[in-house]
Amino acid sequence: MGTSRTGRWRPALVLAGLVLAGCSTTAPATPAGSTLPVTATAGYPATVASCGRDFSYAKAPTRVLLGNYRTLKTLDRLGVADAVHGYLLGPDDRGVAPGSLSKDLVMVSPDTVPAREPVIAAAPDLFLSFTEAQLVGQGKLSYDDLAGIGANAYVMGDYCMASPVNRSIDTVYADITNLGRIFGVAERAEQLNRQLKDRVAKAKASLDGRAATVAFLKVVGGKVYAIGGYPVSATLDALGLTNQFADLPTTFAELSAEQARAMTPDLIFVNYVGDEKAAIAELAAALPDLPAVKGGRVHGADENLAQGGGVGAIDSLEAIAADVKNARR
Repeated sequence: MGTSRTGRWRPALVLAGLVLAGCSTTAPATPAGSTLPVTATAGYPATVASCGRDFSYAKAPTRVLLGNYRTLKTLDRLGVADAVHGYLLGPDDRGVAPGSLSKDLVMVSPDTVPAREPVIAAAPDLFLSFTEAQLVGQGKLSYDDLAGIGANAYVMGDYCMASPVNRSIDTVYADITNLGRIFGVAERAEQLNRQLKDRVAKAKASLDGRAATVAFLKVVGGKVYAIGGYPVSATLDALGLTNQFADLPTTFAELSAEQARAMTPDLIFVNYVGDEKAAIAELAAALPDLPAVKGGRVHGADENLAQGGGVGAIDSLEAIAADVKNARR
């Protein structure tokens, strides 16, 4: 555990912690670099739970809407990316989709929490969300809206309203397993999980047992926010590192001046999108007296890596491990 903190946490109103008919007749293509053919299985009907709700699948989805386009990387590794019809933009995309996305994919809405109308018009058979906050209803998209068009929902990363704040790296593997069942590629999912677990083990081994207390922070509008829950909790636990904010009752919360002064992390990671150097400089300006800041032990954590969950969460973990390994002592 990290050092004790004092004062009351002030939760930030930020989305989910930010940073939240038969077998298929055509087998998906084998992903690049794979040696195992991808074939649809006879595993239908299948029931897969998400956020306490059971969803039934009679066949593999063929018209998927992504709550965050970054989840496409995981579907690609499973060989089912062709099932994606469209996507929503993430909270840090500022309404602009990356040019690297295929022009065949449709931006259904620039809003992370979409209105119901564009989603209904897109007629997905699966909404693959990155946070249950995208299904809040109250004039926006809801579970009932999806049920009305015969669409299922699955929330990546177990970013559910009722889920515990601190979750383990097993959350990633559970997602891969569930996606394997949903798309009828269970064998491919098992192979991918083996590969991901091997990557995590190698990342941890690269640290040679180094002990360090790590703080994840983000600066928004001049205010400093602490990040303690998933995926930070999963990443640090999997690497054998200590989470400065392990006792944070919410994933993301504003850090008071008193709490900032009480911090003694060995390393700081500042979440950013876009300009890493600017994010580090902004954090240093906000907390210039912290020993980690004075010692040059502040690194950037690219939110783009983990935001879509799945494979991206492991990419992020490896990047964190590399920075810890090379950090000043």
